[in-house]
Amino acid sequence: MAGIRRKAGGMIHPAPHDPAALSAKISEKSLELNVGAELLATLRGVWGMPKAYLRGLTQREEKDWGVDFFVELAPTTRIFAFQFKAPKGQVDDPPYRYRLSNDQHGVLHTLALTSPDSVYYVLPFYVTHEKLARDVPFLVQDTWLLPVAPMLPANVFGGKATKIIRCEGGVAHVNPKYPLQSLRHNEGNPSAGVPAREFAAWYRRLRSAAVAENRTRRSPWLVRGLLVAIVGTAASAV
Repeated sequence: MAGIRRKAGGMIHPAPHDPAALSAKISEKSLELNVGAELLATLRGVWGMPKAYLRGLTQREEKDWGVDFFVELAPTTRIFAFQFKAPKGQVDDPPYRYRLSNDQHGVLHTLALTSPDSVYYVLPFYVTHEKLARDVPFLVQDTWLLPVAPMLPANVFGGKATKIIRCEGGVAHVNPKYPLQSLRHNEGNPSAGVPAREFAAWYRRLRSAAVAENRTRRSPWLVRGLLVAIVGTAASAV
């Protein structure tokens, strides 16, 4: 068992502290959970959306209830989409690099066209547990938003399946460069948000496209790391 060491005679002693443990790479899920908590606090406080809550989209939502949840939301409900990305590499040194997928970006860009200030990549500048532990609970100070709407898929990918982008100094080096928005200082757009009905229609098309391609499960690129913020009151959803 990790963290303990057994000596002769059956006595158990703690294993010596390994300083390399804190420098180990953070998992994508750990980043999503910790940064997601601070993102939600930012939405409720700084963005002026006290009733906002987060919901994940999963690959297993193959039945209509996944779509029906959004259909049954009150018409005034607005949706914000946040696509989390974990940085590549093993050390906390700029530039921070992230992998984008053409398939995923295409569907996100389609959604962003309905409300440009509502769909973002979330890019935490955190690779190791050491930096995460140092900055928590203020991870917003080095977490950045990259709006999806200005990033035309053809310009970003040039026909390729994936693209590695480099981020530092408030800029994402893609093709061309795009400004990053500090989550710490971003006050949001109170009038933004994809209407719930439009989001449901987008989500239904996403699911239908997967069925048309004879996929038993959607590509993990399409929903992995995607959180949606729901702002408003549900009419009948639970």
